[in-house]
Amino acid sequence: MAKKAQFSELGFGTLAAKNGQRFMNSDGSANVIRKGGPWLSASDVFHKLTTMKSSKFLLVVFVFYILANGIFATLYLLCGIESIGAAKSGNLATDFLEAFFFSTQCYTTIGFGRMNPMSFWSNIVASIEGLVGLLSIAIATGLIYGRFSRPRAHLLHSNNLIIAPYLKTKRAVMFRIASTRKHSILIENSVSVSLGINREESGEIKRRFFVLNLEIPKINFLNLSWTLVHPITEESPLWGLNHDDLIKGRAEFIILFKAMEETTSQTVIERFSYFGEEIVWGAKFISAIGTTSTGQSMLDINQIHGYELVDLPPIIAPNDSEVAAQIEPINATSDAGSGN
Repeated sequence: MAKKAQFSELGFGTLAAKNGQRFMNSDGSANVIRKGGPWLSASDVFHKLTTMKSSKFLLVVFVFYILANGIFATLYLLCGIESIGAAKSGNLATDFLEAFFFSTQCYTTIGFGRMNPMSFWSNIVASIEGLVGLLSIAIATGLIYGRFSRPRAHLLHSNNLIIAPYLKTKRAVMFRIASTRKHSILIENSVSVSLGINREESGEIKRRFFVLNLEIPKINFLNLSWTLVHPITEESPLWGLNHDDLIKGRAEFIILFKAMEETTSQTVIERFSYFGEEIVWGAKFISAIGTTSTGQSMLDINQIHGYELVDLPPIIAPNDSEVAAQIEPINATSDAGSGN
């Protein structure tokens, strides 16, 4: 019978999701819908624009550029195409293109000189556009700098969390991480793992969170891969549970990674989680560490996700004298710890 584990409050509350959804998405964002408060804030926009994928960011910049110039081109047409020194063609599409390209020159402060505002209202529109163009270019420059200067861990984690054999006679929760950096090293690396699981208390289903003890929660340098291990002992909230119990309890493993980025000496943080179908019961990782022909250590990033199915040892209480005699101390360079 497992000992009573002390649960922790992580800020997700005790309310169990009715449909069993995960509380944290696999990319580390909270799976929570927020109502009320400001619909949009500058900090939210800045965060979104500096963290989104580069392809999406470039698409946003391009769409904004086209829309802004389209709006000003329309204003120039309302002032009259002759007001910017262009001959009226009688074709709306042709006149709009003339106004649009004049707008791009004014917006970017290029000014080729072929056309220029010639009326009071077209000068007003051009003056406003010049200001908007300068401000938007300055904002875009700041966002691009923010994207490049933002310290990132460049962390890769295994697609699956596994329940694996441990110390010959035991079981353990394991997952694997590695840095994709080639020339800089993450230092002072630490990981904390929390388990969220539904439990029935007084006839009511509640979500409980537990901080899991790790075999090695901190390493100085992340040169190779790092396998995080939580031994399933009597003190573990996973003691006595099987795969069906994890699925039924909607078990979710939430991981918080912290390290110092060597180049900028700034703290980097990564969050991710494993849920449901991402948990593999009865497996062990395939080694991702090897050596070259010259004897130099080598990490195969492509093998970080690799595992093979194995049989798990039966659950035996650690006070069994025969089992205790088989337990060997594990060192920091073993496969179960910071090795592969």
